Formats: sequence, C-alpha cells, structure tokens
Amino acid sequence: MNDDLLLAAGRSLGTAIALGLLIGVERERKGDSRGVRTFGLVALLGAIAGTLSSQLGQPLLVPVGLVLVTAVAIAGYWHDHARAGEPPTTSMVAMTVTGALGLLCGLGEARLAVPVAIVVAALLVLKGELHGVAGRLGRDDLIPILQFGALTFIVLPLLPDRAFGPQGSLNPHEIWLMVVLVAGVGLAGWLLLRFAGQRYGAPLAAVAGGLVSSTASTLVFARHAKAGGGTAMAASMVLLSNLTMLVRLALLTAIAEPRLLPGVAAVAGAAIAASVPMAVLLVPRARREGEAPLPEVRNPTQLRVALGFGLAYGVVSLLAAVGAQRLGEQALYAVAAVSGLTDVDAITLTVTRLHGADRIDTDAAIATIAIAVVANLVFKAGVARIAGTPALGRVCAAGFAAMAVAIGAAVLLMRRMT
Repeated sequence: MNDDLLLAAGRSLGTAIALGLLIGVERERKGDSRGVRTFGLVALLGAIAGTLSSQLGQPLLVPVGLVLVTAVAIAGYWHDHARAGEPPTTSMVAMTVTGALGLLCGLGEARLAVPVAIVVAALLVLKGELHGVAGRLGRDDLIPILQFGALTFIVLPLLPDRAFGPQGSLNPHEIWLMVVLVAGVGLAGWLLLRFAGQRYGAPLAAVAGGLVSSTASTLVFARHAKAGGGTAMAASMVLLSNLTMLVRLALLTAIAEPRLLPGVAAVAGAAIAASVPMAVLLVPRARREGEAPLPEVRNPTQLRVALGFGLAYGVVSLLAAVGAQRLGEQALYAVAAVSGLTDVDAITLTVTRLHGADRIDTDAAIATIAIAVVANLVFKAGVARIAGTPALGRVCAAGFAAMAVAIGAAVLLMRRMT
C-alpha cells in the first residue's frame, strides 16, 4: 500500500471512529452500558470491512461487514434484554447504524456518512422533543402529511414527462412538480400554524398563514377588524402575512430557477424595506389592542386544492407561453396582471419555467413577477376594505401602495443596471 492509499485509509478509519464516538457519547449519557468505547469500536469494525473491500476489490466484504456489525449489536444487547425483559431496540439499531456508517467511511463515502451520523445523533438526543411532537399529532395532523407523500411519491412518478399543447407549454410531470412544490411550502406553514400559532400568538400565525395563503389570512384579519377588533392589530398582521408571501415567492424561485433569485430577492427586499415605517407606527397601537385571531386556512395537500392549483398553473402556463410567443412581453404582463389578482404562485412558477428554457430574459421575468405581486396587493387592499372596515382599508392601502412603489422602483433600477 503506497503512502496515498495509507493516508486515505487512515482518514477513513479516523472519521469512522469520530462518528462512533459522537453517537457513543449520546448513548453513554443516556445510561447505556455500552457507550463511547463500544460504539467507536463498532464504527471502526465497519470501516475496516469497507476499507478491505475497497482496497482488495472484494465487494462481498460489504455484506459480510453489515452482517458482522449487526450480529455484534444483537449479541451485545441480548444480555440486557434477558435481564430487563424489554429489548433495547433503539440502542441496538443505533449500534447497527453506527457500524454501517463506519462501513461507508471505509468505502470512501465519508461525505455521506458524516451528515447521516449527525442526523442519527440528533434523533437520539431529541427523544423527549420528538415524543412530545408525536403525542400532539392527531389524525387531522397525519392526514396532510400522508396526502403530501401521495402527491409526491405516488402521483408524480406516474405522470408522463412530455410536453403537449401549443409551444410545448403543458407538461403533466412538470405541472404536478410545481403542485408538489407549492403544497410542500404550504404544508410547512400549515403545520407551523397548527403547532406554534396558539403558543406564540398572532405574529407567528400571520407568518404561517402567509406561507399557506396570504389571501385567506388577509380575509381572517379583516373580518376580525369588522367584528370590533383593533384596526392596528389587524393591519399589522395583514402586512406581515403579505410580506411572508414575498419571502415564499423568493423561496419558490430559489428552488425552481435559482438564476432569478437575485432579482426576486431585490424586489421582495424593496417591498419589505418600504413597509418598515408603517410597521413601526402600527406596533405600539397593536400591542394595546390585544390579540388577533389565528387564520383558518385550508389544508394545502388536499387533492381538490392540488388539482385546483394544477389547473390554474396549466392555464397560466398555456396563456403565458402562447402570448409571449405571439405578442411578446406585453401579453405576458397582461397574464400576470390578471392571474396575480388571486394567486401569484402560478405565474411566478410559469415565469421560472420560461426563463429556465431561455424563452424570456431576466428583465421580463422579474417585471412579470413584480406585476403579479402588485396586482395581488391591489386585490388584497380591496379585501381589507370590503371584508373589514374603511379604516383598515385605508391603512392596508397605504402600506401596500408603499410596497408597490418600492417594487416598481426596484424593477426600474435593475433594468437600468443591465
């Protein structure tokens, strides 16, 4: 074995031992009779098997190593099982996983083994917290998670990844992938609202509501003001929810088309900065007016909600693609102005797809998203006025107008810089 191979083997064995010690420290801290030394040695055993397999070109040593570390884990805890009458399942599985992580290190896959070991240690350390969350999960909480899994891992793989329609604008697999993306972000906000909204109050609830549906949140807070609730509290929550909507758009853009993220982030940042003076003025009054209600938003993983967004996204994609091809950017802007009144996700994701296919340039993409956001803010100003009170409508209109002006200024500045 030359020096380079010896160095690589030493690095793999050292990494495996370190990962074993990390997990072993946690087990010993929990009172496990086999702690730091045992877990470190099991990881080393796996690493030796992996290193020998790699260096000798004997792939059969990999399953042999897995069987060996599993046997060591079972044998090590068999005595505890006989004495306590209850199998130490977690520790036994942790030791087996530790040996497998050592095996990965020996095979030269330390970059995979290290994050997995950190996750394993976190799962062991956070036992109480995880049990607390599991205890709070009810049937109504598990169903959305299962629905999201069905949308992602059952429906998505079945859809053909082929372009149909004019300009190849309709791809079933791509459309449903956007449905999954929006549903995933919405599910995160929905769970945050259910688990943390009551505990941490209206501000966090407004943020969570903005991740799911800023329109629904605006409607709830507007009705609260009309029922006699404080105008400042309702207005501040409406603004916060809609600022979260901008953050959500930036997140969707970062996932769907990272090249557009700087522009979208600039637009969102300008709007957020413009709303700060209004927020500063509202906070003292809002604190005196008490709490606002939690938004009631629909489960974003329901099939009819997913199908509704998928249909909207498909229609917007078709109109945008055909319009941009035949009439140019102006048609795209018109689609954004109309579709943005009720939903900005569909046009945003359509734009990211068109930009990713090099069918529109960056300036047109950012301007289209900006137009959709401004149209959406206009619509929500109307919601605040009609569903709420004249006072709430005036405050929200002033805040949204400042955001719209900032968005327009950011778009013009970016155009001049390019």
